[in-house]
Amino acid sequence: MSRQHLYTGKSGQLAVMAEFVSRGYNVAVPEVDVGDDIFIIRDQDGELSRVQVKTANARELPGGGFSAVFKLSERRLRTPQRPEMNYLLAVRYRESWRDFVVITRAELSEIHGMHGIGRDVGGSVLFVLVFSEGDVLCVKQSLQAYRNNWSKWPAIDHGAKLAPDFPDAPEDAGQG
Repeated sequence: MSRQHLYTGKSGQLAVMAEFVSRGYNVAVPEVDVGDDIFIIRDQDGELSRVQVKTANARELPGGGFSAVFKLSERRLRTPQRPEMNYLLAVRYRESWRDFVVITRAELSEIHGMHGIGRDVGGSVLFVLVFSEGDVLCVKQSLQAYRNNWSKWPAIDHGAKLAPDFPDAPEDAGQG
């Protein structure tokens, strides 16, 4: 594995973690990585979500759009777990984070099995996603419903209050 690949993967993980934190969730990185990259915790009730982040640098396509290739463990994709594991496929395009495909392991496994998307290669499954303005395709199967779909983790309002000395300050002033 190249050093650049390690940097790319870690940057995707940090981008996903930042998105969860900005939505009001707590995030944790397991000390021992056995497949889960991060745990998402809703503090108010302790609900836990397991997440595996996969990151790809997208390539521009002739005629518009871009594509990204993700390599997932075939065993992890096919093995049910409790609580269910979620994939977050982070796409970096033109030096910025462009899209996140948010899908459960069960959903991706079902689509893989039913529609034959992804190519099995020596214990892994390669998914080539093609992004256009209105769709995300893997072969001819649309994954648009999963594009930037954070609905499983709606933003949490923790009731942040403005400091009394600054009544006209914007709501996000001084945060961070």
